[in-house]
Amino acid sequence: MIETVFTSQTLMGLISDTKAFESITDDYFKILDLDGDGKLSPSELRKGLNRVVAVESEVASGEETDSVYEAIFERFGENLAPEKFKDLISEILTAMARAFGNTPVIMVVHNDGLIMKAVRHESENAM
Repeated sequence: MIETVFTSQTLMGLISDTKAFESITDDYFKILDLDGDGKLSPSELRKGLNRVVAVESEVASGEETDSVYEAIFERFGENLAPEKFKDLISEILTAMARAFGNTPVIMVVHNDGLIMKAVRHESENAM
């Protein structure tokens, strides 16, 4: 875990860099696709999605978590192909960006999580 600072522009910058975003989401997809069938089952998504977009926070109740996954499966289907997974991650990052706005956010995140990858992407492209 690492503490980092970012804004909505950090997250949106990663999404707008199509090549980098696709590469990152493809890598995560391969990690989560445990059976290698080219689709993420509900079980695979439940086991792995939190590792991709995880941040330190209070643990949600089982009901809250279930309702989030039900909404995901209703919107994207129960077996996500790589393109649908990319759409899901884009929507998650966009929702986070809207919530945070342009105010700098200090957050403890996973070193290899999506937010940290967005922070590194922004840093590398600022040079």
